[in-house]
Amino acid sequence: MSNNIDLIALARTVVGNGPDVARTIQSTPREVPSSVKTYTGIGLVVGLGALVAGLTMQSDRTLGVVLTCLVYFIGVSQGGVMFAVAQTATLGRWGRPFKRIAESFAVMLPILYLLWIVFLLAGGLHIYAWTHETMHNHKAIWLQPGFFVARQVVALGILFLLSLTFVRNSLRPDLGVAAEKLGSRAPAWWGRITVGWKGEKAEIEDAYQRNIKLAPIMVVSYAIIFTMFAVDAVMSLEPHWYSNMFPGWIFVSSFWVSLSWICMFAVFGGKWMQIDHLTGRSNFHDLGKMMFALSIFWTYNLYAQILPIWYGNMPEETGYLMLRMYTDTWGPLAKVVLALCFLIPFTVLLSRGIKKLPRSLAGVAMVISTGVFLERFLLVMPTVWKEDSLPIGPVEIGIFIGFVSLFVRVVTTFLAQVPPVPISDPFMNPNPSDVHVHPAGDHGHAHA
Repeated sequence: MSNNIDLIALARTVVGNGPDVARTIQSTPREVPSSVKTYTGIGLVVGLGALVAGLTMQSDRTLGVVLTCLVYFIGVSQGGVMFAVAQTATLGRWGRPFKRIAESFAVMLPILYLLWIVFLLAGGLHIYAWTHETMHNHKAIWLQPGFFVARQVVALGILFLLSLTFVRNSLRPDLGVAAEKLGSRAPAWWGRITVGWKGEKAEIEDAYQRNIKLAPIMVVSYAIIFTMFAVDAVMSLEPHWYSNMFPGWIFVSSFWVSLSWICMFAVFGGKWMQIDHLTGRSNFHDLGKMMFALSIFWTYNLYAQILPIWYGNMPEETGYLMLRMYTDTWGPLAKVVLALCFLIPFTVLLSRGIKKLPRSLAGVAMVISTGVFLERFLLVMPTVWKEDSLPIGPVEIGIFIGFVSLFVRVVTTFLAQVPPVPISDPFMNPNPSDVHVHPAGDHGHAHA
C-alpha cells in the first residue's frame, strides 16, 4: 500500500461511489467520426502535395516550415504527456477527466521521432548555418553534424520511451477493468498490455506505484532534454546568438500549448467520447486558469529575455531581436504573435465566466495554439528566408494543414480504441476532505 493514501479504499470509480463511467466504458471502442476521417484524409493529401511542391521549388524555405512544424508538434505531444505526469506527481484531481486525452498525445511521439530523424538525415541540417562555416570557439565542439544527430536520437529516444512507459502503466488497469465489462467486445490488442492481470485492486495499486516513482524522473528528464532540444533545433539556427532563458521558454510554452489542444479535444470530442458528463464547468474553469497563468508566464519569459539584451546593448544579441521585431518583413508578424499569445488570452480569460464555458474556452485555445505556432515560425524562418516578402503561402499553409491532420487523425484513432478517461484512477473521485460551495442552479456540469 502507498504511504499517504489508501488507494484501494478510494478505488471505486467503476464499482460504486465514483463518477459515472459506465456509459463511457460501453461506448468503447468507438468509430472515428466520418467527418474526421474525411477532413484529415484531405488534409494529409494537401500536406504531402505541398511538401513535394515546396521541396521542388524552394527547398530551404520548405525545410524551414517543416522544422517549425516538427518543433511545434513535438512540443505539443510531449507537453500533453507532461500534463498527465503533473497530475500524477501532484495527486491532482481537477484535471483527471482530461488525463487520457493528454496521454493520447504520446502516440504521436514515435511518428514525430522518425520524422525528425528523417529530416536531419535527409537534408534538414542544410538550413543550419554552422554546417557551412568553420566555428572557432567552444561551440565548434558542440555543433558537429554527427554529434548533433546522435544526441538528438539518444536523448529524445530516452524521453519518448519514458513517456510511452508512463502511458502504458496508466492504461493497463483501465484496459483490464474495461475488458471485464465489455467481454468479447474488448479489442484483442488490449490483451498484450494486460497480460498477467492480477485483479483490479492490485493493478490499480501497482500502476500508481510505478507512475508516482516515474513522474519525478520524467519532470527532470523533460527539463534537461527539452533544453537541449530547444538549443539544438531552434537556437543553433543562429549559432552566434544565445539566451539562457530561451530553452525554458520553449519547454514551458510547449506545456502551455498542449493545454490548448487538450481543451479542444475535450470540447469538440466530448460527446463522441461520452465524457461530456465528466468534464464540468469546474474542470474547464481550472484548465482555463492554468492557460491564463501560462500566457502571463510566456510574456514574462519574453520580457525577461529582451530586457537584459536591450539595456546591455549587446550587438551580437540585439541583431536577433531587430530582425524579428522591427523589420518590415517580420515586425508585423511579431505584433500578431504578441496579440495571439498574450493580449487576447489575457484579456478574455480575465473573465471567470468565459473560463467556465467550454466552447468559449476552446475558442481561446485555438487562438493560443495558432499564436504559439506563429511564434515558432518567427523563431525559425527569418534565419532560413532572407527575402523581403513574408514566407506564408500555399506551401507553408499546406504543410501545416498536413501536420494538423496527422496529429488529429492519430490521436482520435487512439481515443477511439481505449477508455477516454482514466476509469479506474482513484483520483477521478472527489477528495472526501474538500468542501465545494456552488451558487444556486450551478451544478458544475453545464456546457455551452
